[in-house]
Amino acid sequence: MGFGWGLGTAVGLGIIVGGFLWYESRPKPPKPPKQWNRSAIKAEYDRVDTEGDKNTIVFYYTLENTTDFDYRVENGENISVNANLEKERSLTHFDEMESIDYPIIVPTKKRVRIGIHLGGYPCPVKPKENPNAEERKEHRTAVEKYVVDELTDLDGFDLLDEANRYEIFFPSGWKKTSQQP
Repeated sequence: MGFGWGLGTAVGLGIIVGGFLWYESRPKPPKPPKQWNRSAIKAEYDRVDTEGDKNTIVFYYTLENTTDFDYRVENGENISVNANLEKERSLTHFDEMESIDYPIIVPTKKRVRIGIHLGGYPCPVKPKENPNAEERKEHRTAVEKYVVDELTDLDGFDLLDEANRYEIFFPSGWKKTSQQP
């Protein structure tokens, strides 16, 4: 009887220890970092222009992936895109009139251009029909001036990717280029 009790105790302890070791050795999904990673994907201002029949404003940026993994966002799910307001020092969420180009696919260590579209902001500066290179440049300069003069509180954009905990800051490069002679 003592032998049976001892054997049962040993088998029971073996099962408990084995179960504990199995549970601890399971692969665990990576936990998202507590802080937003602002250096994984970097945005650099390219230019501002207009598009479409309503001549709405579009900002072009180049995204650079500094990570060792491809960055992919298929749609706006788990993504928050905001305008950065200078006076209020706050973010304001995009509504249905503003959008960003999806999908966003930036291979590791590569650069890709995307557009941020302000559909609710028509620009009175119209491009010429069949413009040459110089006329396109003049048009973009005039649009930058319009953005500086009329959208005075706009200080860039901010994208928050909740799934990856990435924050991508899109700087207001139009302010710098419009001040150059």
